[in-house]
Amino acid sequence: MTPVVFNLKALRRARGLTQAQLANRLGVRRATVADLERGVARQDTLDLIDRLCAALKCEPGQLFVRLKGRRMSRS
Repeated sequence: MTPVVFNLKALRRARGLTQAQLANRLGVRRATVADLERGVARQDTLDLIDRLCAALKCEPGQLFVRLKGRRMSRS
């Protein structure tokens, strides 16, 4: 299985957003978005997702589901 990579940059560009605009929507610094796009931040999480997919013989998208009407609150 090939490694899991964070496709944030392509998704952000496809939606016509700058790093600053996305950062503003997320309530984070632009540098945080830049780090995520470069794979600097949270690589340990991506590695874990990759290992889960290998163990379960699935694709990363299959591990996630959005629960309708519910959002995680930020503490």
